[in-house]
Amino acid sequence: MYPDDVEAFPFMITKEALDRGQERYQIFCSVCHGMTGYGDGMIARRGFNKPAPASYHQDRLRQAPVGHFFDVMTNGWGAMP
Repeated sequence: MYPDDVEAFPFMITKEALDRGQERYQIFCSVCHGMTGYGDGMIARRGFNKPAPASYHQDRLRQAPVGHFFDVMTNGWGAMP
């Protein structure tokens, strides 16, 4: 099975899970991807744009399965740490 084959979360989506995800995003992701996911975080605004951080508002990512995001968050993508 490949990460892009996974289409459902392997845990219940609860308020606690959403709150923790938001907290983790603000700490680890927003500096590049921005607070609203447009790829306009502080690092990108200061010139790191090769490649530019992805915008989560692209159709390609809006249609991506859950497994894609889990894989990218776990293993990184491109210049992601």
